[in-house]
Amino acid sequence: MQPRKDSDMVLWQNLKDGNLEALGLLYDLFIDDLFSYGSQYSQDRQKVMDSIHDLFLNLYKYRKKLASTDNVKYYLLRSLKNQILKEPKSNIFFIDKNIFPDSAGSQMTTISYEDELIETEFLNERAFKLSDAMNSLTKKQKQCIFLRFNEERHYEEIAEIMNVSVQTSRTIIYRAIKVLRANLTLFFLFSFLFL
Repeated sequence: MQPRKDSDMVLWQNLKDGNLEALGLLYDLFIDDLFSYGSQYSQDRQKVMDSIHDLFLNLYKYRKKLASTDNVKYYLLRSLKNQILKEPKSNIFFIDKNIFPDSAGSQMTTISYEDELIETEFLNERAFKLSDAMNSLTKKQKQCIFLRFNEERHYEEIAEIMNVSVQTSRTIIYRAIKVLRANLTLFFLFSFLFL
């Protein structure tokens, strides 16, 4: 894992030095993780993609002011979250847990910084686990999952695009979901037990 992290930081430094190719490589490396993570904050897929594109445009535009980081992926995920949340009409669907009415219902209390940090870490961990689970799929399974759930294509369309029968497209998606479920069930079970 360390060599990948080191190469990420080299790309990050190259981006800061104005290397446009480094920006493209970072985009290619993290686009799937960013889209999965951004989808937790907005139901509007186009808005998530627009926010990702805005993020990368801003990275290049303000490259000389970019902070150094020892975790490029976390930096990008956090920046994307901020990008989505600052948009006024972003169709955000997460619940703001920073403010809750107290038991009397007349005053408001704030959740501590530590609680907010724990929640952020949980969301990041969930995004990383989903990304890892997606990486356990074959290329064909990933493509079918993307077509079915991201582009909301029908099985017939998927079969035509993938050049397989409709039954085969259903089988590929079924098996992919089975793999994802097996990889994610334990994580979510333990996550909800210890929340």
